[in-house]
Amino acid sequence: MMIRANGPFDYGLAYDFMDQQDDCLYRTEAGTVRKALVLEGARVLFEVSEGPEDNSVEVAILMNEGVPESLVKDYVTEWFDLEYDLDAFYRFARGDDRLSPVVETLHGYRMNCTVDMMEGLLWSVLGQQINMRFAFTLKRRLIEHFGHHIEFEGERYWLMPEAREFLSLDAESMRSMQVSYRKAEYIHRCAAGIEDGILSKAHLERMADYETALAHLTSFKGIGPWSANSVLMRTLKFRNAVPVGDAGLKNAIRMTDDLEEKPDRAYIQSVTDTWGGYGAYATLYMWRVLG
Repeated sequence: MMIRANGPFDYGLAYDFMDQQDDCLYRTEAGTVRKALVLEGARVLFEVSEGPEDNSVEVAILMNEGVPESLVKDYVTEWFDLEYDLDAFYRFARGDDRLSPVVETLHGYRMNCTVDMMEGLLWSVLGQQINMRFAFTLKRRLIEHFGHHIEFEGERYWLMPEAREFLSLDAESMRSMQVSYRKAEYIHRCAAGIEDGILSKAHLERMADYETALAHLTSFKGIGPWSANSVLMRTLKFRNAVPVGDAGLKNAIRMTDDLEEKPDRAYIQSVTDTWGGYGAYATLYMWRVLG
């Protein structure tokens, strides 16, 4: 099954980014990405590779318990953000002194999205104030604790647990995995919000604008602006979402603007305000300034 992107797409750039992450919910090897999912109550394992045509991916179903191929196609399209109008962003970026050099060197680079709402919220909590390597370790411990996986060719492909399952995992158990009590509380709140519907993906996608969704997310204890914008960017796809306080963004702007010290929030806000509806992708590309 081939899926074409809406405009430029460099599979190699997407693969390189994913290969650098220690994410237990997919496996990269020799230019391919394998992922196991539960869709509409059935399990499926598929493999993504570079497509036979420009700006495309190829998807092969490796194991299927009854999931329609159309659902797998929709998932991959969302995961690799293939429907985004990247050409429109490039037209904007070429008029921006900071972005124009970056988009030329990363032509076809698209966002790697987190489709599942619980996974997005979980990552936004685990990633708070720790390095990403340890955050991935914590994520792996939690996912593997529940034990859901598909066995294929002697390998285990881990499945994301449902939100309700995290509610059954007490704080002491999470603490034994080195998840702090505070983060355990936040994870429980997120899971409960999804189960109640007030933090469901469908509920947030119906919100009128970015500001409304941001205010709703940050009204929950444990979801600050950084965490909220992580979810708004990669899961809910609000294209004007920008994590103004993000350390990586600060360092990138410091580098592009040749500043002696890290810029303050007001300076960063003055920069990101000019990005408007392209803020999420501008942030994505600015992060790559750092290598």
